[in-house]
Amino acid sequence: MKKILAISGSTKAVSTNALYITAISRLLSKEFEVINFSSIAVIPHFNPDLDQENPPQAVEALRSTIKKADGIIISTPEYAMGLPGSLKNLLDWTVSSASFSGKPVLALVASTQGEKAYQSIIDILTVIEARVSPQLISFAKAKINNEGEITHKETLTALKSTIGSFVASMKNG
Repeated sequence: MKKILAISGSTKAVSTNALYITAISRLLSKEFEVINFSSIAVIPHFNPDLDQENPPQAVEALRSTIKKADGIIISTPEYAMGLPGSLKNLLDWTVSSASFSGKPVLALVASTQGEKAYQSIIDILTVIEARVSPQLISFAKAKINNEGEITHKETLTALKSTIGSFVASMKNG
C-alpha cells in the first residue's frame, strides 16, 4: 500500500486544516495509508549553519519521512496574508536536501480567504521541484463539520477532482 505523508500547516491542536486532512484521508483510505506528521512545531528554526552534514534530529527525521512517502498532503491556513511561519520553516529545511524534488504534493489552502497563501505555496513547491496539485478552499470552516465531513457539495466535488490529479501524479511518477 502506498504511503502518503499529511502535514497540517496549523499548529493548533484542533484545526480546520486537520479536519480537511481527516476528510482527504477517508477519501483515500481504500488505496493509500495516510500518515500524519506529528507537528510542525517540533522543527527548529531554520539556520543555514545547521544545515550541514548533521542537521538537527527532527529535521533529519522530517527529510527521511518525506523521501519515503509516495506523496505528500499539505493543508494550511493563511496567516497575515501568507503561509504560517512554522510551515514555511519546515519547507525551508527541505530545500538543500531536495526532499520534495519530483514528489507529488496535494497542496490545500483551507482558510477564510487564502489567495496569498495559495499563490505562495504553489510558488515555493514549484521552486523545490514538487509536482503540485493545488486547491484553495475559501471560507473553509463553513464547509466542513467537526467530524471531518465536507458539507459543501461544490467543495467536495472540486476536492475530489484535485485528489484525482494528485493520485494520478503518484501513479505516473
